[in-house]
Amino acid sequence: MSVNLPASLRSTTSMLRTLTADRETALSRLTSGLKINTAIQGPQQFFASRGLTQRAGDLDGLKSGMAQAISTVQAASAGVASVKGLLDQARGLTTVTLATLDNTPSAISMRRELAQQFDGILRQIDKFVSDSSYGGKNLLMSRPPSFAATDKSVRNVGDITGIDKAAISSVTSADSYRVAVTGNGAISTDATDLLRAQDTLGLAQLNLSGFNSATEGRFDDIKFELHGKPGRDAKLVVLDGNESWTTSYSQSELKALADSGNKLAVSHSFNSGAQINLQIDGRLMAEALDTSGVVRTSLARDVNLIISVTNNQGVTLERSAATQDTSIRLQEGENSFRFPAGTVRLEVDPKTIQGAAETAGGITGDLGSLTGAIMPGRPTTEDLADTAVKLEVARSGFGAGAVVLNQYAGIGGGDQVWSQINGNQSLASIGGNDPLASKGEIIITPSALAGKTANAVFLYNRSAGGGGLTTVADGDFDAGEFANPFTQGWQQSAQLSLTYGAVSNGRRTVSIDDGLGGSFNGSVEDKGDGQPVVIRLSGGVNNGATIGLFHKDGSAGSRTIDVHLGLDSYAVADDAATAAASSFTSLEGWSGIGTDSNVSVSIGASNSAGLGLRTISITHTAMDGSIGVTDNLTMGNAAGPTGFTLSSGARIQFDAAAGANNYSWRVAAMSSTASRAAELTVRSVSLGEKATMTTEQVSVGTAENDLTVNLNANGSSALEIKAVNLGSGPLGLGIDNAANGWRDRSDVNLAIDDLERANIRLMSSLRSLDVNMDILNTRADFTAEFSEVLRDGSRKLVIADDNTESAKVLTADLRRQLATTMVSLMTQQQQRILSLF
Repeated sequence: MSVNLPASLRSTTSMLRTLTADRETALSRLTSGLKINTAIQGPQQFFASRGLTQRAGDLDGLKSGMAQAISTVQAASAGVASVKGLLDQARGLTTVTLATLDNTPSAISMRRELAQQFDGILRQIDKFVSDSSYGGKNLLMSRPPSFAATDKSVRNVGDITGIDKAAISSVTSADSYRVAVTGNGAISTDATDLLRAQDTLGLAQLNLSGFNSATEGRFDDIKFELHGKPGRDAKLVVLDGNESWTTSYSQSELKALADSGNKLAVSHSFNSGAQINLQIDGRLMAEALDTSGVVRTSLARDVNLIISVTNNQGVTLERSAATQDTSIRLQEGENSFRFPAGTVRLEVDPKTIQGAAETAGGITGDLGSLTGAIMPGRPTTEDLADTAVKLEVARSGFGAGAVVLNQYAGIGGGDQVWSQINGNQSLASIGGNDPLASKGEIIITPSALAGKTANAVFLYNRSAGGGGLTTVADGDFDAGEFANPFTQGWQQSAQLSLTYGAVSNGRRTVSIDDGLGGSFNGSVEDKGDGQPVVIRLSGGVNNGATIGLFHKDGSAGSRTIDVHLGLDSYAVADDAATAAASSFTSLEGWSGIGTDSNVSVSIGASNSAGLGLRTISITHTAMDGSIGVTDNLTMGNAAGPTGFTLSSGARIQFDAAAGANNYSWRVAAMSSTASRAAELTVRSVSLGEKATMTTEQVSVGTAENDLTVNLNANGSSALEIKAVNLGSGPLGLGIDNAANGWRDRSDVNLAIDDLERANIRLMSSLRSLDVNMDILNTRADFTAEFSEVLRDGSRKLVIADDNTESAKVLTADLRRQLATTMVSLMTQQQQRILSLF
């Protein structure tokens, strides 16, 4: 049964339902704060609001990435600040080092320690840089391509004799470095050092010479200590590394030496190859003694030895042991060669590095000084193979042919023989007076060859005959007179008057006067047959010049010796008559003789060539057989200086006596090289040891530490932050390890230059980081603000008005109460009507 409600009631009931729905909607908006919660409620506003909200969310994500990027940059900035502090510490070390540049052992040791601390700071810089990473990114460690030397090439250089270790640092590009060792090892020193040491120790004619040993060589100074107090005994100690030599003199010996006016010549050879020659002056040494009990000084040892390194561009850097310039001096231990593309570092052992040297002409010694080193061996008629040690003759000033050694050796019955080396062959001719009689071995004692030196002056006997001391062969003017030993330091040609006493207790007195203010008066040791003794003159223009005298027998005697410098040729008398015709002045007129020769002159009787003229026959015979010419000429009957030009082109001059005479000269043909004696190679000619260190690229560069920061949602705007390399290495800050233990100012200056460049690069990197930090902070602030703008706009599209919605709720409640009351009244009225029925 259906109930039909009155229209008014139905209308009121419907209104109640509507009011209830409106009230619920208003309450929902008040609860959510949004007037549109679903697309149904307002599609246009809903989707517009969602778009703005999503865009704001995207910006929030970008803002998070920017915050992480800012932290990454902050980590890098903190690393840069720490590196800056370490650079300041390193610069402080260089400042301290520059204040301790003395060459004392303690100062050198201190600089080496400071250099090690410098290298330690560089390692710390690398650690700080490595630790400056954030979120997997390290803006201080870019990954550029890297370069290194090949292992094989490093081993090749390290295998060079005397190079204990080879390495390369600060490599910036591929290159190659050729390492070579050159120099004959000749030892010398600075003249100023010599004079200072002489004055300090009370010595005369101090000299340092010799050749660097291939097994016991050194580069350090020779040290001297004079022990003793005034009025006491004196002891001179010479130190060469761990080796020492001592010579002592009592107070009475010094006084006797001073009273005699003579000087005592002494010498010593060290295992390093250094040869010390000096004269003891009794008065000066006594005066040099100090109340402290010891006087110390040293001689700088310069060695003709160079290590050179050449790169592909042909740039060559050298370090030499022959200079006292410590910036380029070769030293024991590390030696650095710094190129633009890398620094070659070689650890050098001074004991053995000489063995790697290229010696174009070998180490040479004057022929006479080789006595005892090279001796004739067994006779034979066969040619022998070359010996293990190759001997080479440099015919400086003597033309072609053989060179005769001043040799003495007993063969068979004890006959005195001489040996001859032909050309470059290691063969000898032996036998009395006939150089072609037979052939034989040369016995070589390599250890005796070390330390022999070349000379540059010729000495010749002026008076014939045997006995006593001589500077040539046996005094009979064999060919050996053209290869005289131990002449050094002569400044002017001279005639020496030599007087010597008989041997007594192993010594003999010797008196020499050069007529130019130079002299020697003293006793010398008699060293036995063929063993020379070196005597040094004092005073005059030839002060300090030396001659070598050989023992022949124990008798006393006298001799005239010519010392001749640099003329075209020189003649020596073969007998007493010839000597009388050979004044020092006349012999200087000989010239034009191209090879060692015999010149014989036969003069006829007065008027033999006509009135007032004599016949003269001059025969010029070369000792090597290349020239044999006889000229028939005439000359006057009178005695006096006479000169002739021969058909061979030679010029001779002599003092002819009146009447018939026969003269015979031996002539040395010195040509334009008269200032050097014939030389003999006493070490094998060596091409030296060379090797090349090669660098190559070992890794490619990557951008793994570069940082890209997106600045908008679609990626169309981004900030690229390139990683930099702030490691200490060559592709980073470019600070090389301390060179050569900071031995010299130039080594420290290299480090200072590196630090200055590194500081500029560091500050540049810091500025770049600061700029990127400012950009990121500005962009982050902008993103945050713009995100809020978007969110605000989104809210404005869907946000509910609380006042309006509250009014709606109140209105709905009031209208619902009125409607409810109306329904209630209408229901009551309807019931009353129904009750009437």
